[in-house]
Amino acid sequence: MIATNKPMPRVLGIGLMSLLMTLTIGPARAADPLADLPYRLTGGTPNLDLRLRHEYVHVEDPLATPIVNNDANAVTVRVRLGYTTAAWNGLDAQLEYEGVDNIGDDRYNSFNNGRSAYTVIADAQVHEVNQAWLRYSGLPKTQIKYGRQRILIDNQRFVGNVGWRQDEMTFDGALLTSTYIPKTTFTYAHLDQVNSFRYFSIGGRNTDRIDIDGHIINASYAAIGSALKLTGYGYLFDFGLQPTGAAGRLLASTQTYGLRATGTLPAKPLTLSYALEYAKQLDYTGNPVNSDSRYWLIEGTAVWKKLKGIAGYEVLGGDGRTSFQTPLGTAHAFQGWADQFLITPVNGLTRAYLSAGVTVAKLGLTAVLHDFNAERGGQHYGSEVDFLASYPLFENCVLNAKFAAYFADKAPAVAGSAIDSQKTWLYLEYKF
Repeated sequence: MIATNKPMPRVLGIGLMSLLMTLTIGPARAADPLADLPYRLTGGTPNLDLRLRHEYVHVEDPLATPIVNNDANAVTVRVRLGYTTAAWNGLDAQLEYEGVDNIGDDRYNSFNNGRSAYTVIADAQVHEVNQAWLRYSGLPKTQIKYGRQRILIDNQRFVGNVGWRQDEMTFDGALLTSTYIPKTTFTYAHLDQVNSFRYFSIGGRNTDRIDIDGHIINASYAAIGSALKLTGYGYLFDFGLQPTGAAGRLLASTQTYGLRATGTLPAKPLTLSYALEYAKQLDYTGNPVNSDSRYWLIEGTAVWKKLKGIAGYEVLGGDGRTSFQTPLGTAHAFQGWADQFLITPVNGLTRAYLSAGVTVAKLGLTAVLHDFNAERGGQHYGSEVDFLASYPLFENCVLNAKFAAYFADKAPAVAGSAIDSQKTWLYLEYKF
């Protein structure tokens, strides 16, 4: 853990103390005897996650003279092996190993393999402790987890594990989750370090370990059953040293506050659901750049039998200097599988999208269409089509084929939005 002497925001600290004092007032439970401890340590649950994947990337940059064609190929295998103990006096723990290796010649740039002549595929070789945490569940409807862990908030738009990459993103810190208040889920986390899936040049070294003094505050309330859930949040991220260039924008210190409304509305024979969201992002602590960006989303989903359709419009604001960023979010799932907008351009980004999915026998098929524009000035960046096919071979084992094609608007060509890209994946995953 990376120690920090920066105080927790005062209001939040008072609220957490009040919640914990309330939770500790209640009937005492009988303690598990010490003699049970060896059985709880050995009577836990193992977990295994294997993923073998081939990824092929082809890009064309019309700004280069002559036009450059860059191909990258990566065959990688990811192994995740862990063990979670049984609970003893409300305490349990998990230790999980993660290893990622490439098979054959690594004809791709992982950000850490020295193959910068190739196009990026951000699956670096790694062997590490993926998770190592201790959890206490002895308080009523409340859990406190401390250590290296996976943290998934809401739909992972702002905080997630980027599970698409072979080396997932985890966090060092403390996490409190409580459903003690009826119809309410409260989450607070303090983060000391981000264990990223990608590498950054920070302080003269190439690293995937990012220092942070971060606060995650999220509270959701089921206002009208499944018809309306309201979620309010605040994400306060104070990063340490920042990389230069666009990555510096991504890891700038910011504070983000927002409100999200979701719900499901039965309308037989359809099932309709919606999501509405608004957020404001400001500079925070030592950020030398004054920023004030907005985010908003409107999305509707319709399901009929085995058919599913989604339509939405999403805006990440920009003022020509700074733009709305989601440094701890799972951008791949939202901003196109071709990963052209992992860092929001300075003029912002609007995304209109349509998605259609169907299940035929056991085969799942999904198609997504995106259209990207600048939020400031309205320039058309480009469009993208994504396809996914998934088929379960047997229990816990799924074969997937995935394709993404981004078509840049060539006139006017602007760096960061003018690169055509096609990506193809074939992968097999087994987990229990």
